[in-house]
Amino acid sequence: MKKLFLISILIVISMTMYGQKAALHTASGVQIFNGSNAFVNAHNAASSGDTIYLSGGTFYAPTSITKTLYIYGAGHYLDSTQATGKTIISGNLILDRNTDGTYIEGIDLTGEVRLQFSTPDTISNITLAYCKISGNINLSYNGNTYSNNFALQRSVVIGSINFTRATNAAVFNSILQSQCNSSNGALYENNILFFAIASYSSGFTIIGDNNIIKNNIFFKNDNKSGVGGNGNQFFNNLFTTATPYFGGSYTASGNYYPVNIDSVFVNNNIYTFDYSKNYHLKHPDTYIGTDGTQIGIYGGTFPYKEGAVPSNPHIQLKNVAPTSDSNGQLQIEFKISAQDE
Repeated sequence: MKKLFLISILIVISMTMYGQKAALHTASGVQIFNGSNAFVNAHNAASSGDTIYLSGGTFYAPTSITKTLYIYGAGHYLDSTQATGKTIISGNLILDRNTDGTYIEGIDLTGEVRLQFSTPDTISNITLAYCKISGNINLSYNGNTYSNNFALQRSVVIGSINFTRATNAAVFNSILQSQCNSSNGALYENNILFFAIASYSSGFTIIGDNNIIKNNIFFKNDNKSGVGGNGNQFFNNLFTTATPYFGGSYTASGNYYPVNIDSVFVNNNIYTFDYSKNYHLKHPDTYIGTDGTQIGIYGGTFPYKEGAVPSNPHIQLKNVAPTSDSNGQLQIEFKISAQDE
């Protein structure tokens, strides 16, 4: 474990020196790729089970991911990536067959995440963590696509999420700006749900049946703060509307409503995600979840980390002298912190 940690630190340091870099970590060693196509080239050279570390900078995405990979970026919050820059993936991340178990964290994706097959198949155990997704998450791009055990953790999703043909899907400690539709039997725990799609004149934040919805914050003052469907279970959620819609044949207990929008967060009164806002609760001891911790993204199983710092070693400070000294030595200073998770 200590050897792997030191390897990770050396990879991270080497990747902060010049331009976009992707480090492919395999059983036989480390290979570095450079430039905007570095992610594409690292993917093409990888085998299933390999790890790819991405530096700060903007990268093109592979046409599709076709193998199980562990992908780590530098993060997407500007204030926590000052030494490295954000890891931006331009385009869509398309997962094809044979990608079961793929894990992706610490990226800012300009497009959407989608599962896409030419013939019917299922992808299992996909996890996205510490990510910002500007587009949609589409687990049912066509009639051939199925997913099992999809997890979203500590992330921000601006687009909508389509859970059609998804089983055992779960969303933890994330900020969702748009609608979750065709959601059946999913788990929503400790999230903030805005549903800020201006083009929808009516609708619901979540549409689907038999979901477990607990410890979330529904931050919207109209019927869009409700859930459409049947058999959904609501526990210890906060609603900013007096009459949230729970659908048919629902179960509900311990929920908080109505709560004035100005008394929920330390600093936020808008219905869209904003890096400058503070999503800590004003009264964390008042709004308690089913597990005894606060509701919202800072409680629960996967508490949100400040700056959504990824789990790989994080560079907090980087100082590189512009020239070498009289002895030909280049002064370099790095401050690196380990991450527990």
